[in-house]
Amino acid sequence: MDNEKTVRQPKQKRSIQMKEKILSAAMQLICDMGFFETTTNEIAKAAGISIGSLYSYFSDKDTILAELLERHHQHFMSVFEVLSTEMNVQLYSENLHEWLRRLVMKLIDLHLTVKDFNRALSELYYAKPEVAAILDSHEEEIRRAVLELLRENVSRVQADDLEAASVVIVDFINALVDRVVFKSTSIENERILDVGTDMLYTACFHKEN
Repeated sequence: MDNEKTVRQPKQKRSIQMKEKILSAAMQLICDMGFFETTTNEIAKAAGISIGSLYSYFSDKDTILAELLERHHQHFMSVFEVLSTEMNVQLYSENLHEWLRRLVMKLIDLHLTVKDFNRALSELYYAKPEVAAILDSHEEEIRRAVLELLRENVSRVQADDLEAASVVIVDFINALVDRVVFKSTSIENERILDVGTDMLYTACFHKEN
């Protein structure tokens, strides 16, 4: 799967809009029917265009998925952009516990907006090695972003091995987010979020004075 196989990179407004219609239709169909049950003919029909027009933008269904994956990843990386603003950097410095809670909350909110697509990707992870490779590379980028935050504040981290700590933190947050987004329980999500944040903070960081 290679996003470079996209046939056409539109520059005109009308062409850009058509490409967006294709991606939007593909996203909805994949969420509703699953990737393997979705065909390019169905995508074209849902987008209101001819199959020939679709192929002028994307060479096949995999290239559509590749672009959706990249946009999906950038969607989540935007969390770190928001949390790197001056106000949130100050919060990170003054109240790390609250900063962590906001990080988890933002990730939960983002997952909820693309819940069905995340579920589809979970299935594709085990069915298509190329999808697994892309998702793994995206998670590695997130891990490196976490590692950079740890290195910038090394005096507050309890672990000596920052690289291993970044893996544990990412895995812990992923598990916490997945629990809230995808699983039902008799315990309120707010309580799970509070305890999860407390445990992450206590296990990984020195308390602020």
